[in-house]
Parts: sequence; C-alpha cells; structure tokens
Amino acid sequence: MNIDRRGILAGATGLGIAAMAQGAGAQMARSPVKVIDVHTHNFTPRWVEMLRRNPDADTRLLPTSPAEIIEYRGAPIVRLTPDMTDMDMRIAAMDRAGVDMAIVSLTAPNVFWSSRETAIATARTVNDDFAAAARKYPGRVLWMASLPWQYPDAAVEELARVRGMGVSALCLLTNMSGMLPDNAHFDPVWKAVEASGLPAFIHPTVPMVDVKQWGVESFGLANTIGFTSDTTLAFARFMLSGFMDRFEGLKLIACHGGGSLPYLIARMDKMWDSLASRRQSSKPPSAYLRRFWYDAIVYDQPTLRFLVEQVGEDRVLYGSDYPFSIQDMVGVKSRVSALPAAQRDKILGLNAQSLFKIAG
Repeated sequence: MNIDRRGILAGATGLGIAAMAQGAGAQMARSPVKVIDVHTHNFTPRWVEMLRRNPDADTRLLPTSPAEIIEYRGAPIVRLTPDMTDMDMRIAAMDRAGVDMAIVSLTAPNVFWSSRETAIATARTVNDDFAAAARKYPGRVLWMASLPWQYPDAAVEELARVRGMGVSALCLLTNMSGMLPDNAHFDPVWKAVEASGLPAFIHPTVPMVDVKQWGVESFGLANTIGFTSDTTLAFARFMLSGFMDRFEGLKLIACHGGGSLPYLIARMDKMWDSLASRRQSSKPPSAYLRRFWYDAIVYDQPTLRFLVEQVGEDRVLYGSDYPFSIQDMVGVKSRVSALPAAQRDKILGLNAQSLFKIAG
C-alpha cells in the first residue's frame, strides 16, 4: 500500500511539536477550581500487544520509524509515541499545565476490530489497566470503560463488571464496525447505560466510507474533517431519529465542541420544518442541543465563546486531547480561563464534578 508520508506526519498523533510549543519547563498558575480533563487518552501496552497480534482488514499497526502507526481503513490515525502509554509522562504534563485530574479513555479504534473473542478480551484488558492506573494515581486519574458494543450481550456483561471497579464513564465511537450509535442493534446496551447513570463519551473515528475517494487520507484530514464530520452525523441522528425521545436519561458527551453541530443547528431546524410528514423526533434539533455536553477543544477564543453561547455554560467541559499532536492542554485552559469567572470555573471543573460525581 502506498502511503502519503507527509500526510502521516501531519495527521498521525503523538506529542512531539505540541510539547515543545507548550514549554517543557513552564508551570502554569493554579486555577481557583479543580481542573478536570474529560477528553484525554491513553493506550496501554497490553492493548497495543492485542492489536499487534490480532489485526484485521481495516485496522493494523504499521511498523514505521520512529514509532508504529495505527492505520484504520487506509488512514493513519495514531502514532504510538511513548506518551501514548506512559502514565508518568501524563502526570508530568498535567503538572506543567496545572491540570488536577484526567479522566482517561481509549480512543479510536477502541475495541472495534478483529473477532468477538478479541473484542471482549481487549475490553477487559484495557479496563483492568485503567482501573490499575486510577489506583496508582489516586486523585489524579479516573477512567472511562470501553465495551464490546458490537456484541450487545457481552457489552452489557462488561458494563456490569466495571461498575464495581470505580469507573467514571463509558467511551464509545461515532461508528462501531460501521454501525452508527443510534442503530437499534445497540438498544440493549443503551438501556443498560441509561440504567447505570454513567455518562457516555462518544469519540469520533474515521467515517465508514472510502477515505481515499472522499479525499481525507492525507494532510491530517481524517482527523480534522473526518472526525468532526462523524461527530456531527452521530449527534444529528440522535436528535432526528427519535433516539433522544426513547432514551431521555442518557448523558452524552460530544467531542471537539460538537464538530459542526452548533454551527449547523439552525440549518437542521429549517430542514426539520420542511419534513413534517417524515419526522421521527418530537421536537426540532435545537431543542436537543442542550441535552448534550461538549468539550472545549475548539482552538480559538471566538469559537469557544460561540460554543458557550449556543449550548450554555453548564454544558461545556475542559478537555485537552492529550497526547495527540493536536492536543492543546495549555491552550484550552488559557482560553477557558479568559472567559467570565462563572463560565471559567464551570468549564474548568465544576461541570465535570457534577456530571461525573467527583468530590470537590
């Protein structure tokens, strides 16, 4: 397979230049509230080994230098630099940035590859690893569980298991083996998630399309355009398919400021108005916008202000996207800190404390 190396360097993950940009020796001032990072990732060495031993047609490790790359459907999505698996490096980065707590999650491709047996074993492995990290770093690390959603019976069983292990939330993807999260196949899992009361953090992945035909295999576009498009599509379907009417108790978190959802919501309302005979939701899309939570990873001040205006100051959460090359632990914190004090404190930590039931 021919791979655009410049595209890999632009789009693959890893701390690299971003770490230098934030300054390895700088120590940011402490915030008036506990700063809680809700969008931050780790792989674990055992997870990497599971993928190395069990690739499939869509998901594999490429033995590139200086670090392996995870390729998904022909697009490079993760460069496995040391900070991807090293918790001590994470704690050091948090200390430099003045971040008090991280709720770590397993990003794409999560456990949605290979066989049923592999998916179940990988979910159990990474959940056990995250629980161990939380015990090792009390007060600094919490975690989100991964479930083998593609096998609903096994996912419900794993959810029951992790509830006794101190889990704070669940992490899934905007498409799982090509199925969007509102697919009725997942209804048994959603019923169990709703009953659990746990928030569900929905991370984007490469849309289930031909990435080369779409043109996102290079220049990091699988991340910047593909990921945000998949988030927008998944949450638009939650609004329009009747899903949010059926599962009113779910607590769903959209990544990267909700993709383009806050920007397109009026257009979606206009289309909903014109499709009166084909509606499946009881209310227009904008009526559901403030039913979700959103991270503050939007990269500039005007966009952050717009997000807060659209969804409300109670629905935005601090996140960094550490340790990807597009991570912005310091920048996001600085932009949030520039907001009015009430908004600042809610987004830096108070909203997360309430949503994830974290003691002050």
